[in-house]
Amino acid sequence: MSRLAQVLRAGRERGSILPVIPVVALSLLLIAGLVIDASRQLNARSQAVAYAEEAARAGAQAVEPEPPATLDPQQARRNVGDYCAQVLQRSAVTSCGVTDIEPAEDSPRPYTMVVRVETQIPTTLLGMVGVRSLSASGVGRAEPVAGELLPPPEPEPDPGPDPGPEPGPPDPEPGPPDPDPEPGPPDPDPEPGPPAP
Repeated sequence: MSRLAQVLRAGRERGSILPVIPVVALSLLLIAGLVIDASRQLNARSQAVAYAEEAARAGAQAVEPEPPATLDPQQARRNVGDYCAQVLQRSAVTSCGVTDIEPAEDSPRPYTMVVRVETQIPTTLLGMVGVRSLSASGVGRAEPVAGELLPPPEPEPDPGPDPGPEPGPPDPEPGPPDPDPEPGPPDPDPEPGPPAP
């Protein structure tokens, strides 16, 4: 009787692992989606920070020519607008602009440009659970710097007119001819030609 009960019990448990396989497969896909899409979001965030810092540096170049280094706010916003117009042509960037020109703390420079860039990227595997896109943003700050003009370099002294080639050692004077020259090898006989008529 016990053997029959074991056979019947084994027949009831056959195929009981099948419902677990889709759950495990879906969990593995979700974990892979989180890893892949989260890394893409981190990459998009670092790119947004790079764009924001470049835009802030472009704005911080609008320095008034008179010392101390002060920022021309209108020109700074125009510089950032020109840079952002180029960045917004990229498909992932959704917004780019100046958020503030704030006073600099603990710095001799009076102003700090603050620029914010936002990006949006499509997901790869997380789209299976309804997450279609991920957003990332970055903030960049830059302060104007006034450089000091260096004096122009002094010209090198003019060496004057070209004196010509430098005199070398004098040529040796020709001496008397050698009275006893060594004989050289004899000249080879010329080939005989046709007899004269």
